[in-house]
Amino acid sequence: MINVWRLTKLQLLSSFGLNKALHTKDSAQRRKALLLSIAMIAGILMIGAVSFGYSFMMAQSFEQLGRMDLLLAVMMAATSLVGFFTTVYKASGVLFSYKDYDMIMSLPVKTSHVVASRVLQLYVMNLFFTLLVMLPAGAVYAIYVKPGVLFYLFFLLTLFFITLLPIIAATLVGTLISWVSSRFRSSKILNMILTFAFIIVLMLGSFTLNQGQQAIADVGAALGDMIFKVYPPASLYVDAVCSYRVSALLFFIAVSVLVFMLFSILLATRYKAIHTGLMTSRASRGYTMKPLQANSAFKALYLKELRRYFSSVNYVLNTGIGMVLLLMMSISLLFVSSEQLGTILDIPQLSDSLSTLSPLVISLFVVLSCTTACSISLEGNHLWILTSSPVPKPAIVFSKVAVNLTITLPVTAVSWGLLVYTLRAGLTESILMLAVPVIYACYSALLGVMVNLKLPKLDWTSEVAAIKQSASVLVTMVIGVLTLAVPAVLFMLLPGVGGNLILLGYCILMAAVCAGMYRYIQINGERLFQKL
Repeated sequence: MINVWRLTKLQLLSSFGLNKALHTKDSAQRRKALLLSIAMIAGILMIGAVSFGYSFMMAQSFEQLGRMDLLLAVMMAATSLVGFFTTVYKASGVLFSYKDYDMIMSLPVKTSHVVASRVLQLYVMNLFFTLLVMLPAGAVYAIYVKPGVLFYLFFLLTLFFITLLPIIAATLVGTLISWVSSRFRSSKILNMILTFAFIIVLMLGSFTLNQGQQAIADVGAALGDMIFKVYPPASLYVDAVCSYRVSALLFFIAVSVLVFMLFSILLATRYKAIHTGLMTSRASRGYTMKPLQANSAFKALYLKELRRYFSSVNYVLNTGIGMVLLLMMSISLLFVSSEQLGTILDIPQLSDSLSTLSPLVISLFVVLSCTTACSISLEGNHLWILTSSPVPKPAIVFSKVAVNLTITLPVTAVSWGLLVYTLRAGLTESILMLAVPVIYACYSALLGVMVNLKLPKLDWTSEVAAIKQSASVLVTMVIGVLTLAVPAVLFMLLPGVGGNLILLGYCILMAAVCAGMYRYIQINGERLFQKL
Protein backbone atom coordinates (compact mmCIF):
# COMPACT_ATOMS: atom_id res chain seq x y z
CA MET A 1 0.00 0.00 0.00
CA ILE A 2 3.01 2.29 0.41
CA ASN A 3 3.27 2.56 -3.38
CA VAL A 4 -0.39 3.62 -3.64
CA TRP A 5 0.19 6.32 -1.03
CA ARG A 6 3.34 7.62 -2.74
CA LEU A 7 1.72 7.75 -6.18
CA THR A 8 -1.40 9.46 -4.82
CA LYS A 9 0.66 12.02 -2.92
CA LEU A 10 2.77 12.89 -5.97
CA GLN A 11 -0.28 13.18 -8.22
CA LEU A 12 -2.12 15.46 -5.78
CA LEU A 13 0.92 17.67 -5.24
CA SER A 14 1.28 18.00 -9.01
CA SER A 15 -2.43 18.51 -9.72
CA PHE A 16 -2.97 21.33 -7.23
CA GLY A 17 0.43 22.99 -7.76
CA LEU A 18 1.40 22.39 -4.14
CA ASN A 19 4.82 21.02 -5.01
CA LYS A 20 5.91 24.23 -6.71
CA ALA A 21 4.34 26.40 -4.00
CA LEU A 22 6.15 24.52 -1.22
CA HIS A 23 9.59 24.39 -2.81
CA THR A 24 9.87 27.49 -4.98
CA LYS A 25 12.47 30.09 -3.98
CA ASP A 26 10.86 32.84 -6.05
CA SER A 27 9.35 35.39 -3.67
CA ALA A 28 6.74 36.43 -6.26
CA GLN A 29 5.60 32.82 -6.62
CA ARG A 30 5.40 32.49 -2.83
CA ARG A 31 3.28 35.64 -2.54
CA LYS A 32 1.02 34.40 -5.32
CA ALA A 33 0.63 31.03 -3.58
CA LEU A 34 -0.16 32.79 -0.27
CA LEU A 35 -2.82 35.02 -1.84
CA LEU A 36 -4.39 32.03 -3.59
CA SER A 37 -4.43 30.10 -0.33
CA ILE A 38 -6.19 32.97 1.43
CA ALA A 39 -8.71 33.24 -1.41
CA MET A 40 -9.39 29.51 -1.32
CA ILE A 41 -9.86 29.53 2.47
CA ALA A 42 -12.27 32.45 2.15
CA GLY A 43 -14.18 30.61 -0.58
CA ILE A 44 -14.36 27.44 1.52
CA LEU A 45 -15.68 29.41 4.50
CA MET A 46 -18.34 31.07 2.32
CA ILE A 47 -19.49 27.75 0.87
CA GLY A 48 -19.54 26.23 4.35
CA ALA A 49 -21.68 29.10 5.64
CA VAL A 50 -24.17 28.68 2.77
CA SER A 51 -24.27 24.92 3.38
CA PHE A 52 -24.95 25.49 7.09
CA GLY A 53 -27.78 27.91 6.32
CA TYR A 54 -29.37 25.50 3.85
CA SER A 55 -29.15 22.62 6.34
CA PHE A 56 -30.61 24.82 9.08
CA MET A 57 -33.64 25.69 6.94
CA MET A 58 -34.18 22.04 6.05
CA ALA A 59 -33.86 21.03 9.71
CA GLN A 60 -36.78 23.29 10.66
CA SER A 61 -39.08 21.38 8.31
CA PHE A 62 -37.79 17.96 9.33
CA GLU A 63 -38.21 18.82 13.02
CA GLN A 64 -41.92 19.46 12.40
CA LEU A 65 -42.13 16.07 10.69
CA GLY A 66 -40.40 14.42 13.62
CA ARG A 67 -37.76 12.95 11.30
CA MET A 68 -34.50 14.76 11.93
CA ASP A 69 -32.64 11.73 10.61
CA LEU A 70 -33.87 12.76 7.14
CA LEU A 71 -31.56 15.79 7.25
CA LEU A 72 -28.47 13.58 7.20
CA ALA A 73 -30.11 11.17 4.75
CA VAL A 74 -30.96 13.93 2.26
CA MET A 75 -27.55 15.63 2.53
CA MET A 76 -25.70 12.32 2.24
CA ALA A 77 -27.71 11.34 -0.84
CA ALA A 78 -27.23 14.81 -2.35
CA THR A 79 -23.47 14.64 -1.72
CA SER A 80 -23.30 11.24 -3.39
CA LEU A 81 -25.36 12.44 -6.37
CA VAL A 82 -23.20 15.53 -6.92
CA GLY A 83 -20.03 13.44 -6.55
CA PHE A 84 -21.35 10.98 -9.10
CA PHE A 85 -22.43 13.77 -11.45
CA THR A 86 -19.08 15.60 -11.39
CA THR A 87 -16.96 12.45 -11.60
CA VAL A 88 -18.64 10.97 -14.70
CA TYR A 89 -17.06 13.41 -17.13
CA LYS A 90 -13.64 13.71 -15.48
CA ALA A 91 -13.04 10.04 -14.61
CA SER A 92 -11.64 9.13 -18.02
CA GLY A 93 -9.26 12.08 -18.01
CA VAL A 94 -7.85 11.30 -14.56
CA LEU A 95 -7.66 7.53 -15.06
CA PHE A 96 -6.40 7.28 -18.62
CA SER A 97 -5.77 10.59 -20.42
CA TYR A 98 -2.70 11.87 -18.59
CA LYS A 99 0.61 12.75 -20.20
CA ASP A 100 2.95 10.81 -17.91
CA TYR A 101 1.21 7.46 -18.48
CA ASP A 102 4.33 5.91 -20.03
CA MET A 103 6.53 7.09 -17.17
CA ILE A 104 4.11 5.90 -14.47
CA MET A 105 3.60 2.49 -16.07
CA SER A 106 7.37 1.99 -16.37
CA LEU A 107 7.80 2.26 -12.60
CA PRO A 108 8.29 -0.97 -10.60
CA VAL A 109 4.77 -0.91 -9.17
CA LYS A 110 1.71 -3.07 -9.80
CA THR A 111 -0.91 -1.88 -12.26
CA SER A 112 -3.54 -2.26 -9.54
CA HIS A 113 -1.57 0.22 -7.41
CA VAL A 114 -1.54 2.72 -10.27
CA VAL A 115 -5.31 2.33 -10.72
CA ALA A 116 -5.90 2.66 -6.98
CA SER A 117 -3.82 5.85 -6.84
CA ARG A 118 -5.74 7.41 -9.74
CA VAL A 119 -9.10 6.55 -8.17
CA LEU A 120 -7.88 7.90 -4.83
CA GLN A 121 -7.05 11.14 -6.63
CA LEU A 122 -10.70 11.37 -7.68
CA TYR A 123 -11.68 10.45 -4.12
CA VAL A 124 -9.68 13.31 -2.56
CA MET A 125 -11.14 15.80 -5.03
CA ASN A 126 -14.66 14.78 -4.00
CA LEU A 127 -13.84 14.53 -0.30
CA PHE A 128 -13.54 18.32 -0.05
CA PHE A 129 -17.11 18.75 -1.25
CA THR A 130 -18.31 15.97 1.08
CA LEU A 131 -16.80 17.75 4.08
CA LEU A 132 -18.27 21.12 3.02
CA VAL A 133 -21.77 19.62 2.87
CA MET A 134 -21.78 17.01 5.62
CA LEU A 135 -19.93 18.86 8.40
CA PRO A 136 -22.46 21.76 8.47
CA ALA A 137 -25.34 19.24 8.25
CA GLY A 138 -23.88 17.25 11.14
CA ALA A 139 -23.50 20.45 13.19
CA VAL A 140 -27.14 21.40 12.56
CA TYR A 141 -28.28 17.87 13.46
CA ALA A 142 -26.28 18.06 16.71
CA ILE A 143 -27.83 21.44 17.58
CA TYR A 144 -31.38 20.13 17.17
CA VAL A 145 -31.06 16.56 18.48
CA LYS A 146 -28.18 16.90 21.01
CA PRO A 147 -27.03 13.30 20.41
CA GLY A 148 -24.61 11.20 22.45
CA VAL A 149 -20.88 10.78 22.04
CA LEU A 150 -21.29 7.82 19.66
CA PHE A 151 -22.91 10.11 17.10
CA TYR A 152 -19.79 12.25 16.77
CA LEU A 153 -17.55 9.21 16.58
CA PHE A 154 -19.66 7.41 13.93
CA PHE A 155 -20.37 10.62 12.00
CA LEU A 156 -16.68 11.55 11.65
CA LEU A 157 -15.73 7.97 10.78
CA THR A 158 -18.30 7.60 7.99
CA LEU A 159 -17.38 10.94 6.40
CA PHE A 160 -14.40 9.32 4.70
CA PHE A 161 -16.47 6.53 3.11
CA ILE A 162 -19.56 8.38 1.82
CA THR A 163 -18.08 9.28 -1.55
CA LEU A 164 -16.35 5.96 -2.37
CA LEU A 165 -19.34 4.15 -3.92
CA PRO A 166 -20.50 7.11 -6.07
CA ILE A 167 -16.95 7.57 -7.39
CA ILE A 168 -16.64 3.92 -8.39
CA ALA A 169 -20.05 3.98 -10.09
CA ALA A 170 -19.24 7.24 -11.90
CA THR A 171 -15.85 5.91 -12.98
CA LEU A 172 -17.50 2.83 -14.45
CA VAL A 173 -20.03 4.94 -16.35
CA GLY A 174 -17.42 7.45 -17.57
CA THR A 175 -15.04 4.71 -18.66
CA LEU A 176 -17.83 2.79 -20.39
CA ILE A 177 -18.92 5.90 -22.30
CA SER A 178 -15.34 6.61 -23.37
CA TRP A 179 -14.74 2.99 -24.37
CA VAL A 180 -17.97 2.70 -26.40
CA SER A 181 -17.31 5.98 -28.20
CA SER A 182 -13.71 4.95 -28.97
CA ARG A 183 -15.04 2.09 -31.11
CA PHE A 184 -16.37 4.59 -33.65
CA ARG A 185 -14.57 6.85 -36.09
CA SER A 186 -15.82 10.13 -34.60
CA SER A 187 -15.05 8.91 -31.09
CA LYS A 188 -14.63 12.29 -29.38
CA ILE A 189 -17.87 13.73 -30.73
CA LEU A 190 -19.76 10.57 -29.77
CA ASN A 191 -18.16 10.66 -26.31
CA MET A 192 -19.41 14.22 -25.80
CA ILE A 193 -22.91 13.34 -27.01
CA LEU A 194 -23.18 10.24 -24.81
CA THR A 195 -21.89 12.06 -21.72
CA PHE A 196 -24.17 15.06 -22.24
CA ALA A 197 -27.11 12.70 -22.83
CA PHE A 198 -26.35 10.80 -19.62
CA ILE A 199 -26.08 14.02 -17.61
CA ILE A 200 -29.35 15.35 -19.03
CA VAL A 201 -31.18 12.10 -18.23
CA LEU A 202 -29.72 12.14 -14.72
CA MET A 203 -30.83 15.73 -14.16
CA LEU A 204 -34.33 15.07 -15.50
CA GLY A 205 -34.59 12.11 -13.14
CA SER A 206 -33.45 14.27 -10.23
CA PHE A 207 -36.01 16.94 -11.14
CA THR A 208 -38.76 14.32 -11.21
CA LEU A 209 -37.70 13.04 -7.81
CA ASN A 210 -37.68 16.62 -6.51
CA GLN A 211 -41.26 17.11 -7.66
CA GLY A 212 -42.16 13.87 -5.94
CA GLN A 213 -40.49 15.10 -2.80
CA GLN A 214 -42.58 18.28 -2.84
CA ALA A 215 -45.75 16.22 -3.16
CA ILE A 216 -45.02 14.07 -0.13
CA ALA A 217 -43.16 16.65 1.96
CA ASP A 218 -45.77 16.34 4.70
CA VAL A 219 -45.27 12.61 5.14
CA GLY A 220 -41.94 11.93 6.82
CA ALA A 221 -42.00 8.15 6.49
CA ALA A 222 -42.82 8.30 2.77
CA LEU A 223 -40.00 10.78 2.16
CA GLY A 224 -37.57 8.55 4.03
CA ASP A 225 -38.69 5.48 2.09
CA MET A 226 -38.20 7.32 -1.19
CA ILE A 227 -34.63 8.35 -0.31
CA PHE A 228 -33.70 4.89 0.93
CA LYS A 229 -35.13 3.20 -2.17
CA VAL A 230 -33.36 5.54 -4.56
CA TYR A 231 -30.05 5.24 -2.71
CA PRO A 232 -29.93 2.22 -0.31
CA PRO A 233 -26.53 3.13 1.26
CA ALA A 234 -28.31 6.14 2.80
CA SER A 235 -30.33 3.72 4.93
CA LEU A 236 -27.16 2.07 6.24
CA TYR A 237 -25.65 5.48 6.89
CA VAL A 238 -28.64 6.72 8.89
CA ASP A 239 -28.83 3.49 10.91
CA ALA A 240 -25.15 3.78 11.77
CA VAL A 241 -24.98 7.49 12.58
CA CYS A 242 -28.43 8.23 14.00
CA SER A 243 -29.29 4.87 15.60
CA TYR A 244 -25.71 3.95 16.62
CA ARG A 245 -25.93 0.49 15.07
CA VAL A 246 -22.43 -0.96 14.95
CA SER A 247 -23.46 -3.65 12.43
CA ALA A 248 -24.72 -1.01 9.98
CA LEU A 249 -21.52 1.02 10.46
CA LEU A 250 -19.25 -1.95 9.79
CA PHE A 251 -21.32 -3.08 6.82
CA PHE A 252 -21.33 0.42 5.29
CA ILE A 253 -17.55 0.75 5.65
CA ALA A 254 -16.86 -2.82 4.51
CA VAL A 255 -18.99 -2.49 1.37
CA SER A 256 -17.33 0.80 0.43
CA VAL A 257 -13.79 -0.49 0.94
CA LEU A 258 -14.41 -3.88 -0.70
CA VAL A 259 -16.02 -2.32 -3.78
CA PHE A 260 -13.07 0.06 -4.09
CA MET A 261 -10.53 -2.78 -3.81
CA LEU A 262 -12.40 -5.06 -6.24
CA PHE A 263 -12.74 -2.25 -8.75
CA SER A 264 -9.01 -1.49 -8.60
CA ILE A 265 -8.07 -5.15 -9.02
CA LEU A 266 -10.53 -5.84 -11.85
CA LEU A 267 -9.71 -2.65 -13.73
CA ALA A 268 -6.00 -3.42 -13.41
CA THR A 269 -6.48 -6.60 -15.46
CA ARG A 270 -7.72 -4.59 -18.47
CA TYR A 271 -6.17 -1.20 -17.68
CA LYS A 272 -3.52 -1.21 -20.41
CA ALA A 273 -5.94 -2.52 -23.02
CA ILE A 274 -8.55 0.12 -22.15
CA HIS A 275 -5.92 2.88 -22.24
CA THR A 276 -4.72 1.69 -25.65
CA GLY A 277 -8.27 1.57 -26.99
CA LEU A 278 -9.11 5.06 -25.70
CA MET A 279 -5.88 6.65 -26.89
CA THR A 280 -5.80 5.02 -30.33
CA SER A 281 -6.74 7.36 -33.17
CA ARG A 282 -8.17 6.32 -36.51
CA ALA A 283 -7.15 7.85 -39.78
CA SER A 284 -9.70 8.51 -42.47
CA ARG A 285 -9.77 5.86 -45.21
CA GLY A 286 -10.05 8.22 -48.10
CA TYR A 287 -7.77 11.20 -48.38
CA THR A 288 -8.06 13.64 -51.25
CA MET A 289 -5.69 16.48 -51.95
CA LYS A 290 -7.46 19.83 -51.82
CA PRO A 291 -6.24 23.35 -52.56
CA LEU A 292 -4.64 25.04 -49.58
CA GLN A 293 -6.49 28.02 -48.18
CA ALA A 294 -4.80 31.16 -46.95
CA ASN A 295 -6.37 32.94 -43.98
CA SER A 296 -5.53 35.98 -41.95
CA ALA A 297 -3.47 35.45 -38.80
CA PHE A 298 -6.48 36.00 -36.56
CA LYS A 299 -8.72 33.61 -38.49
CA ALA A 300 -6.02 30.92 -38.54
CA LEU A 301 -5.55 31.28 -34.78
CA TYR A 302 -9.30 31.23 -34.22
CA LEU A 303 -9.79 28.03 -36.27
CA LYS A 304 -6.83 26.41 -34.48
CA GLU A 305 -8.30 27.29 -31.08
CA LEU A 306 -11.74 26.06 -32.12
CA ARG A 307 -10.29 22.72 -33.22
CA ARG A 308 -8.36 22.50 -29.95
CA TYR A 309 -11.54 23.11 -28.00
CA PHE A 310 -13.59 20.40 -29.69
CA SER A 311 -10.68 17.94 -29.64
CA SER A 312 -10.82 17.73 -25.84
CA VAL A 313 -13.83 15.96 -24.32
CA ASN A 314 -13.01 17.25 -20.83
CA TYR A 315 -12.70 20.82 -22.11
CA VAL A 316 -16.11 20.72 -23.82
CA LEU A 317 -17.89 18.96 -20.97
CA ASN A 318 -16.60 21.25 -18.25
CA THR A 319 -17.16 24.52 -20.09
CA GLY A 320 -20.18 23.55 -22.19
CA ILE A 321 -22.38 22.16 -19.44
CA GLY A 322 -23.51 25.68 -18.48
CA MET A 323 -24.87 26.33 -21.95
CA VAL A 324 -26.58 22.93 -22.01
CA LEU A 325 -28.25 23.69 -18.67
CA LEU A 326 -29.33 27.12 -19.91
CA LEU A 327 -30.92 25.62 -23.00
CA MET A 328 -32.63 22.92 -20.91
CA MET A 329 -34.01 25.54 -18.54
CA SER A 330 -35.32 27.68 -21.40
CA ILE A 331 -37.05 24.72 -23.05
CA SER A 332 -38.50 23.42 -19.77
CA LEU A 333 -40.16 26.79 -19.09
CA LEU A 334 -42.24 26.23 -22.22
CA PHE A 335 -44.02 23.48 -20.26
CA VAL A 336 -43.82 24.92 -16.71
CA SER A 337 -45.39 28.29 -15.99
CA SER A 338 -43.67 30.85 -13.77
CA GLU A 339 -46.34 30.29 -11.11
CA GLN A 340 -45.70 26.54 -11.11
CA LEU A 341 -41.95 27.17 -10.96
CA GLY A 342 -42.44 29.41 -7.93
CA THR A 343 -44.45 26.67 -6.24
CA ILE A 344 -41.80 24.03 -6.98
CA LEU A 345 -38.99 26.26 -5.66
CA ASP A 346 -41.17 27.45 -2.73
CA ILE A 347 -40.85 31.12 -3.84
CA PRO A 348 -44.45 32.44 -4.11
CA GLN A 349 -43.50 35.85 -5.62
CA LEU A 350 -41.11 34.40 -8.20
CA SER A 351 -43.45 35.06 -11.14
CA ASP A 352 -43.52 38.79 -10.35
CA SER A 353 -39.73 39.21 -10.46
CA LEU A 354 -38.71 36.52 -12.93
CA SER A 355 -38.51 38.89 -15.91
CA THR A 356 -36.23 41.22 -13.93
CA LEU A 357 -34.03 38.45 -12.56
CA SER A 358 -33.77 36.43 -15.77
CA PRO A 359 -30.85 38.49 -17.24
CA LEU A 360 -28.79 37.66 -14.15
CA VAL A 361 -29.81 33.99 -14.25
CA ILE A 362 -28.80 33.70 -17.91
CA SER A 363 -25.55 35.52 -17.15
CA LEU A 364 -24.78 33.01 -14.38
CA PHE A 365 -24.83 30.16 -16.90
CA VAL A 366 -22.66 32.25 -19.23
CA VAL A 367 -20.09 32.85 -16.47
CA LEU A 368 -20.01 29.13 -15.71
CA SER A 369 -19.18 28.45 -19.38
CA CYS A 370 -15.94 30.43 -19.56
CA THR A 371 -13.50 28.63 -21.86
CA THR A 372 -10.68 31.20 -21.63
CA ALA A 373 -9.84 30.67 -17.95
CA CYS A 374 -7.74 27.63 -18.88
CA SER A 375 -7.03 28.30 -22.57
CA ILE A 376 -3.46 29.53 -21.96
CA SER A 377 -2.76 26.72 -19.48
CA LEU A 378 -3.87 24.08 -22.00
CA GLU A 379 -1.05 25.12 -24.32
CA GLY A 380 1.25 23.38 -21.83
CA ASN A 381 4.73 22.67 -23.13
CA HIS A 382 3.63 23.77 -26.64
CA LEU A 383 3.28 27.39 -25.58
CA TRP A 384 6.65 28.23 -27.12
CA ILE A 385 5.09 27.72 -30.55
CA LEU A 386 2.69 30.61 -29.94
CA THR A 387 5.22 32.85 -28.21
CA SER A 388 7.72 32.42 -31.05
CA SER A 389 5.20 32.74 -33.89
CA PRO A 390 5.37 35.98 -35.94
CA VAL A 391 1.88 37.16 -35.06
CA PRO A 392 0.74 39.93 -32.71
CA LYS A 393 0.25 38.44 -29.26
CA PRO A 394 -3.06 40.30 -28.69
CA ALA A 395 -4.40 38.42 -31.74
CA ILE A 396 -3.64 35.14 -29.94
CA VAL A 397 -5.55 36.32 -26.89
CA PHE A 398 -8.52 37.62 -28.86
CA SER A 399 -8.74 34.38 -30.86
CA LYS A 400 -9.32 32.55 -27.58
CA VAL A 401 -11.92 35.13 -26.57
CA ALA A 402 -13.65 34.66 -29.94
CA VAL A 403 -13.96 30.90 -29.34
CA ASN A 404 -15.59 31.59 -25.97
CA LEU A 405 -18.10 33.91 -27.62
CA THR A 406 -18.74 31.32 -30.35
CA ILE A 407 -19.80 28.86 -27.66
CA THR A 408 -21.89 31.19 -25.49
CA LEU A 409 -23.56 33.75 -27.77
CA PRO A 410 -25.56 31.42 -30.10
CA VAL A 411 -27.02 29.45 -27.16
CA THR A 412 -27.71 32.70 -25.31
CA ALA A 413 -29.60 34.07 -28.33
CA VAL A 414 -31.73 30.92 -28.68
CA SER A 415 -32.49 30.85 -24.95
CA TRP A 416 -33.34 34.55 -25.03
CA GLY A 417 -35.91 33.98 -27.77
CA LEU A 418 -37.51 31.11 -25.83
CA LEU A 419 -37.60 33.07 -22.55
CA VAL A 420 -39.04 36.20 -24.16
CA TYR A 421 -41.85 34.06 -25.58
CA THR A 422 -42.40 32.14 -22.33
CA LEU A 423 -42.24 35.03 -19.86
CA ARG A 424 -44.17 37.45 -22.09
CA ALA A 425 -41.54 40.09 -21.27
CA GLY A 426 -41.98 43.72 -22.24
CA LEU A 427 -39.71 45.63 -24.62
CA THR A 428 -37.35 46.94 -21.92
CA GLU A 429 -37.11 43.57 -20.17
CA SER A 430 -36.50 41.82 -23.49
CA ILE A 431 -33.65 44.17 -24.42
CA LEU A 432 -32.01 43.81 -21.00
CA MET A 433 -32.51 40.05 -21.11
CA LEU A 434 -30.27 39.95 -24.18
CA ALA A 435 -27.89 42.86 -23.48
CA VAL A 436 -26.83 41.81 -19.96
CA PRO A 437 -25.85 38.20 -20.85
CA VAL A 438 -24.05 39.36 -24.03
CA ILE A 439 -22.00 41.87 -22.05
CA TYR A 440 -21.28 39.23 -19.41
CA ALA A 441 -20.19 36.82 -22.14
CA CYS A 442 -17.61 39.37 -23.28
CA TYR A 443 -16.69 40.18 -19.69
CA SER A 444 -16.15 36.56 -18.59
CA ALA A 445 -14.18 35.73 -21.76
CA LEU A 446 -11.84 38.72 -21.34
CA LEU A 447 -11.58 38.21 -17.57
CA GLY A 448 -10.77 34.51 -17.97
CA VAL A 449 -7.90 35.02 -20.41
CA MET A 450 -6.46 37.91 -18.34
CA VAL A 451 -6.51 35.84 -15.15
CA ASN A 452 -5.02 32.85 -16.98
CA LEU A 453 -2.17 35.03 -18.29
CA LYS A 454 -1.46 36.04 -14.68
CA LEU A 455 -1.97 32.54 -13.20
CA PRO A 456 -0.99 29.98 -15.86
CA LYS A 457 -0.67 26.28 -15.09
CA LEU A 458 1.60 24.93 -17.80
CA ASP A 459 3.13 21.93 -16.00
CA TRP A 460 -0.01 19.76 -15.96
CA THR A 461 0.12 16.06 -16.75
CA SER A 462 -3.64 15.61 -17.09
CA GLU A 463 -5.95 18.08 -18.83
CA VAL A 464 -8.33 17.85 -15.87
CA ALA A 465 -5.73 19.59 -13.70
CA ALA A 466 -5.72 22.63 -16.00
CA ILE A 467 -9.45 22.62 -16.76
CA LYS A 468 -10.88 22.03 -13.28
CA GLN A 469 -8.16 22.40 -10.65
CA SER A 470 -6.15 25.43 -11.76
CA ALA A 471 -6.16 28.65 -9.78
CA SER A 472 -7.15 30.72 -12.81
CA VAL A 473 -10.41 28.78 -13.26
CA LEU A 474 -11.30 29.18 -9.58
CA VAL A 475 -10.46 32.90 -9.49
CA THR A 476 -12.35 33.62 -12.72
CA MET A 477 -15.45 31.81 -11.50
CA VAL A 478 -15.41 33.50 -8.07
CA ILE A 479 -14.97 36.99 -9.56
CA GLY A 480 -17.66 36.33 -12.15
CA VAL A 481 -20.19 35.16 -9.57
CA LEU A 482 -19.37 38.05 -7.22
CA THR A 483 -19.93 40.62 -9.98
CA LEU A 484 -23.31 39.01 -10.63
CA ALA A 485 -24.14 39.28 -6.94
CA VAL A 486 -23.71 43.08 -7.00
CA PRO A 487 -26.95 43.92 -8.89
CA ALA A 488 -28.81 41.25 -6.92
CA VAL A 489 -27.73 42.96 -3.68
CA LEU A 490 -28.71 46.35 -5.12
CA PHE A 491 -32.21 44.99 -5.79
CA MET A 492 -32.57 44.26 -2.08
CA LEU A 493 -30.90 47.45 -0.80
CA LEU A 494 -32.75 49.78 -3.19
CA PRO A 495 -36.32 48.46 -3.37
CA GLY A 496 -37.61 51.89 -4.40
CA VAL A 497 -35.46 51.95 -7.53
CA GLY A 498 -36.75 49.97 -10.49
CA GLY A 499 -34.94 46.73 -11.26
CA ASN A 500 -34.67 47.66 -14.93
CA LEU A 501 -32.97 50.94 -14.05
CA ILE A 502 -30.42 49.15 -11.86
CA LEU A 503 -29.72 46.62 -14.61
CA LEU A 504 -29.35 49.37 -17.21
CA GLY A 505 -26.83 51.28 -15.09
CA TYR A 506 -24.89 48.13 -14.24
CA CYS A 507 -24.99 47.11 -17.89
CA ILE A 508 -23.31 50.38 -18.91
CA LEU A 509 -20.71 49.95 -16.15
CA MET A 510 -19.85 46.38 -17.23
CA ALA A 511 -19.61 47.48 -20.88
CA ALA A 512 -17.06 50.11 -19.82
CA VAL A 513 -15.13 47.44 -17.88
CA CYS A 514 -15.08 45.21 -20.98
CA ALA A 515 -13.79 48.08 -23.10
CA GLY A 516 -11.07 48.72 -20.51
CA MET A 517 -9.98 45.06 -20.49
CA TYR A 518 -9.95 44.97 -24.29
CA ARG A 519 -7.75 48.05 -24.41
CA TYR A 520 -5.47 46.64 -21.70
CA ILE A 521 -4.88 43.44 -23.69
CA GLN A 522 -4.19 45.44 -26.85
CA ILE A 523 -1.52 47.49 -25.10
CA ASN A 524 0.00 44.88 -22.79
CA GLY A 525 -0.52 41.63 -24.71
CA GLU A 526 3.11 41.35 -25.81
CA ARG A 527 4.42 42.01 -22.29
CA LEU A 528 2.03 39.50 -20.69
CA PHE A 529 3.17 36.78 -23.08
CA GLN A 530 6.81 37.54 -22.40
CA LYS A 531 6.22 36.83 -18.70
CA LEU A 532 4.85 33.34 -19.32
